[in-house]
Amino acid sequence: MSARNVARLALQSTRQFSRSSVASSGEVAEGYKQLKHVQAKFQKPDGKPVFLKGGPVDKVLYYTTMGLCLVGIAGMGKVIFELSFPKKEE
Repeated sequence: MSARNVARLALQSTRQFSRSSVASSGEVAEGYKQLKHVQAKFQKPDGKPVFLKGGPVDKVLYYTTMGLCLVGIAGMGKVIFELSFPKKEE
């Protein structure tokens, strides 16, 4: 079997698997309708950033992350200050 025949068979097999009876029947799956509803919710121009459009859980996660970032930055500032001005030994 030549490389040309193998390539032709591979192309035909991908065409075979990429078609389905549901897609050609004109019906839309229920999961697709739900997905379009979720996409519409996230694309609504309401002035919120996309990472806060999920609801109150997203706000809690966002503010928790921001708080932990601030604690980390404050800790780094403390370490830099302590290393810059070491305690004097008596």
